[in-house]
Parts: sequence; C-alpha cells; structure tokens
Amino acid sequence: MTPEEPNREQNPNAYTAPAENGGFQYTSCLEPASRAAVPRAKKRGAGPVIAAVFILLLLFSAFCGIFLHLSLSVRRDEHGFSVELVRRGRSEDFLHVETALPEEAPETRPLPPQNGGYEWSGASMRVSAAAREETMSYGQIYSACAPSIGILEAADGSGRARRGTVIVMTEDGALVASTHLVSGAEQLRVTLGGEEYEAYVIGLDYATDLAVLKIPAENLESAVFCGEGSLAPGDPIAVVGDPVSGAISIRDGILSAVNPGFLYRGYPLEALQIGFSLGDVASGSALVNASGQIIGILNADLSCGLAGAEGVSLAISMNSARPVIDELLQNGCVAGRPSSGLTVSELPAAYAAYYEYPSCLYVASVDPDSTAAEAGMKRGDLILAANGVTVETVNDLYAVINGLRAGDLLTLSISRDRETKEVSYALMEAFQRKG
Repeated sequence: MTPEEPNREQNPNAYTAPAENGGFQYTSCLEPASRAAVPRAKKRGAGPVIAAVFILLLLFSAFCGIFLHLSLSVRRDEHGFSVELVRRGRSEDFLHVETALPEEAPETRPLPPQNGGYEWSGASMRVSAAAREETMSYGQIYSACAPSIGILEAADGSGRARRGTVIVMTEDGALVASTHLVSGAEQLRVTLGGEEYEAYVIGLDYATDLAVLKIPAENLESAVFCGEGSLAPGDPIAVVGDPVSGAISIRDGILSAVNPGFLYRGYPLEALQIGFSLGDVASGSALVNASGQIIGILNADLSCGLAGAEGVSLAISMNSARPVIDELLQNGCVAGRPSSGLTVSELPAAYAAYYEYPSCLYVASVDPDSTAAEAGMKRGDLILAANGVTVETVNDLYAVINGLRAGDLLTLSISRDRETKEVSYALMEAFQRKG
C-alpha cells in the first residue's frame, strides 16, 4: 500500500530545509497552518519531563498488557504454516498470519506434449558438414540468420507472459525453443517475419532444457546448423535473437570457452561460453559462427546459480543439442528420461529455522498415478537425501535423478512428523512415445 501524501494545504512548509549554518526545523503536517506559522517561545521547566515520564509509563503498561494477555502460536500443516497471536482465555485471534509453502514449480512438473495431431513428416534440421573457411561480415550473418529467428511469448493462466527466442528448424514450421520458457504455459504465440502464429508443443526435454514447437506455416526459411566440427576459444561468434526491444538483434563477440563436461541439473552436455551477459529473453537465440552456421542455442538457465557467471552467457552446443532435438521431433520425447513423480521446492529459511530443520526439500505435490505415490510419498514430506546424497537445493535432486534412467531405483531419506525414514521406488518414464 502506498503511504498517503501529507496534506500540503494545511501546512505547505511542513518540512523545512535547514538554512545555511542553521538548524533543522520541523513542524507537523497535522497542525493548523495559522498555528504552525506562529513561532513558539521556548519553555523551560519540569513540564516536558513529567509528560515524557507519563508517556513512558503508558507504553510500559501497554507492553506488559500485551504479553500478559496474548500468546504466540505457530502451527504447521500440509499447506504451510500459520502464526497466531491469541488472547489468553479466549478463542478469537488477535493476529493471524498464514504463509503457504511453495506450490508446484513449473520446471519440475512435466508438461505433456500437446502435439495437436502432429505427425512427423520426415523433415529434419539443415545441417552443413562443418564450419566453412570463408567468413561473413556481421551484416551478412544477420541477413542470413534473421529470417529464421522468431519471437516467442509464453503466457500462463494468469496472463503473465515470458518472452524468448525460437529458431526455425524445418520448412513446415518446427521450431527449437527453451523448455523453461515453455513449461507451464497455457498459450504460446510466435512472431516470425511479421506474422503471428499460435504454437503448440511437440516435445520437451527437461534434462537439456530443449523444446520443439510447431506453428501452422509452410515454406519457411529454415536455419543452417553446423555439423560436427571443432570449436575453440577465440573463434569469432555472433548472437542472433535476443529480442529485448521486440526486434531481432545481433551482437558480436568471441567464443570464450568450450566446456565438454558441463553438468546441467546433473546431466552432462557441451556448453559454450561467451564473454557478455544476456538476460532470459535471449534464451533460444542462435549462437552463430563466422560462416553463418548455428553452433549453439543460448540458454540463460544454464548459468543460473553458478558462481562467477554474472558477466557471461552459456549456450548448449549443437553437438549436444542435435540428437535431443531429432528425437523430440520424431517421437515427442527422449527415451529413458526419468521422472520422480514429485514436485519439490526448497524449504523457506524462516520455516526451517523455526522448526530447526536442516536444509532440505519440501514435497509440494505427488502425482497420484506415480510410483512415488504407490511407495507412500506424501505432500509435506521433507527430503533430506537421495540415494545417499544430501539434497539442499532442487538442482541437488536433479543431479541424482538425471544420472539415472527410467526403471532405476531411487531411495529417498525423508522426514515426516519429526521421524526419519527411507522410501524406495523405481523411477518412471518422463514421457511416453507417441503412437
């Protein structure tokens, strides 16, 4: 709530700046202007002291009264916790505050592929053999790539929209995007070449944060992706996409580093680093080499939480992305990807401190049709460890789960009603293949 403005008509000079070498003067806004304008004579004597002592006695009495007649109650249930200040001997609440624990996080809740009756036509991405020796100017790179880059708006149920970038993969409207922008969205809209399209999901992969979308369009200009080739720090690159102002842009630079063993949520992939920072709106943008070929897909989520990553951006290389995208395009899923059946979130620090819990994860929901539900997992359980590994963050749990495959055993150490126990069950397949 915005504080109300003082009534300047009553006293327009309520706050008077100190004159040079003068003292600070203050007059109350609540005083009538006629009275405020009259200088007050300074009085000396015991009156102010007596008044101050009287006020202190009143405050002390009120303070004691509150603590003599009110009690503090903190309660926990499966929906969160509540703080109540209750009048002793009475049933009504003096103060009641409820704090809900985090609900389902979109990135941990798989979105079933809404393929809209999509049948794979056999079309796939255009892949050139390797980086060509000839180089292009940045103007030529932009002219070659921009027609294949679109702007994505993903709106949730409340109408809030996230913006990102998509890359045209096939002439019949298959697009590559970032899963974290698409997940949980109820409406997807793509602007490409001045036209606006409704899009739907063909397939998602949470391990690599890659998604394949489809728009009802034909004869599109598909991007050219680089095939197997060597990437080296110092190579000139460009980022095409990043629609901060609603327009496709280009930014030049060099490839800062190549990390073939990068772990994203515990899943290994090849990450490409560039030496400038781009926001989440750049996710899905094309990382392009000097030959105008796409060598990677920018993803702001890759660097989230990494120490020292504030001034850099990361992309998943096409060496890692290409097989995932091909399988999503053909089957709508990546076979063997595991799902725990749980939606988890990190426990609020205040909640953990009050109940003296260690850092752990809170189970926000359990899929009723999952193996987790069959094993007895419940909303409100606190996960302390997974397969013997202490989990303090969601990524800690991802690291364990993404190192397994569907059908593998997951053993969780949980706390329920102050008792610690272990629950074991087989991980499910994240998505079922189409057909």
